[in-house]
Amino acid sequence: MNLSVQCWVSGAVALAVVLVAEPVFAQLRTGTGSRLSTTGSAKTMVTAERADKKSDKVEIKRFPKPNKTSMVRTPEFNANAVGGQAKISKKPREWALFEIHYATATKWTDELSFTYHVMTKGKDDEGKEAYSYYTLTLRYVNIPKGDHMSSVALPPSMVERYGEPISLALEIVGKDGTVLAFQSESIINYPTKEWWKDPNVLDRPQVSRRTGGLMDRSKTPFALINADDYEVVQ
Repeated sequence: MNLSVQCWVSGAVALAVVLVAEPVFAQLRTGTGSRLSTTGSAKTMVTAERADKKSDKVEIKRFPKPNKTSMVRTPEFNANAVGGQAKISKKPREWALFEIHYATATKWTDELSFTYHVMTKGKDDEGKEAYSYYTLTLRYVNIPKGDHMSSVALPPSMVERYGEPISLALEIVGKDGTVLAFQSESIINYPTKEWWKDPNVLDRPQVSRRTGGLMDRSKTPFALINADDYEVVQ
């Protein structure tokens, strides 16, 4: 009698295990297709949520050409300071100035990161063609709805030594890391659209990665011009 009860209990437990495990095996048998379907649904929900909040909409309205039109002379300001030093520079110097006009659609955007990529073309010490790559990320916070400007610049010394711009790209990224807007302009052709991520471009011996060259506009003499058009960089 004890043996029969034991067998009956064992059988019931085994049946319960099979019933519980069956859905798991069914999911595993569906393989990658089931997992992709679930992921797709999650992405759709996130996209819908963002669309409802309208918190991540950014539009690039004007993007500069990386050519001679980007070259701008240093602005001059009249000063009446007594005993000030007289100007010693006789030749006007030029900056490579890149100004972006963009718009945000929500009442307040918490945070936006602007990552700039710039390629210039010049000559090396032997007179051969040489290229320089620069990158800089600016972080803006508490951005009100409407039109805004963002800008970076290469100072005259970098332009004079390493050449004028031939390519410019910008990625605008939201607080959650999503790329919200992107644009690229170049006067030369690259093997890939996102040339700044291509080792076949940046790892070439003719290309040098420069650090500390690209500057936020607020650190240049242009900072005092139309200051209200620009958000504060954090």
